[in-house]
Amino acid sequence: MHQLSENGGDNFQKMASVIGNPKGNFWLLSPDGSYDLTHPTSPTSPPIHPRLPLATTTAPITIDPTKTALVIIDMQNYFLSPLLGRSRSSLGLIAAEQLITTAILACRKADIPVIWLNWGLTKDDLATMPPALLAAFGRKKDPPAGLGDDLGEVSLGNKITFPAGRVLMRDSWNAELFQSLLQTVDDNMDVFVHKNRLSGFWGGTEMERELDARGIRTLLFAGVNTDQCVGGSLQDAMAKGYDCLMLSDGCATTSPGFARECIEFNCERGWGFVLSCDALREGVEEMLSE
Repeated sequence: MHQLSENGGDNFQKMASVIGNPKGNFWLLSPDGSYDLTHPTSPTSPPIHPRLPLATTTAPITIDPTKTALVIIDMQNYFLSPLLGRSRSSLGLIAAEQLITTAILACRKADIPVIWLNWGLTKDDLATMPPALLAAFGRKKDPPAGLGDDLGEVSLGNKITFPAGRVLMRDSWNAELFQSLLQTVDDNMDVFVHKNRLSGFWGGTEMERELDARGIRTLLFAGVNTDQCVGGSLQDAMAKGYDCLMLSDGCATTSPGFARECIEFNCERGWGFVLSCDALREGVEEMLSE
């Protein structure tokens, strides 16, 4: 950790500490305990504007909205749709509503794009899938099908049916974004990215190419399941140098509560920061009022 003297314009530094490589990827930690994650060219560069202030569960932070994306993971029909037996009061649907009414609207106001990171398997993906992952999905009882298995017909009532498709295969109905979220998509800003493992940052990925092409450094994570695909993607993203912020109420899981608590605990203390959808909305409102 490096100390900076006061010299960065607008009294920005005030003995700020540099966390990371001053010539590469770094944060600035102010004496008041707040973190600057805006990624200026150098630690002594003038402050980045616009600046999005956020209240997290551990410390105040500031991010650059032009270097930020909201990553929503696996909110697909397979995991959320009542047509496949999912509860209409599931935690996943509650989290989806939080995203629709709060987080996504805030991101639209701040011109922050949404990256829809979803399972979208191909025949080749199935051929190279680890046995452990195939076994995990094969053990699921609701619906009783493993990766690539045919889910058969879905009924809309009144004798109207249509094919649900093979489990999480690309271009199938079950792998589509859940309808209420699909209606929020901005075709001019948003990006759809397919993944073929729990983590969307596994290996050299399409996700990284999309983010790097847009200069994205900071990621707001949401989706399902908190302790599986969200947590796995967040950990891998952190390891690859992205700033990781978890929207706790924009995530959900079917696992026991301690699984969610474990991910949030580690995100607060080692992987990044945790905040609520309301905190994001309030930060955007504050930024736009300046």
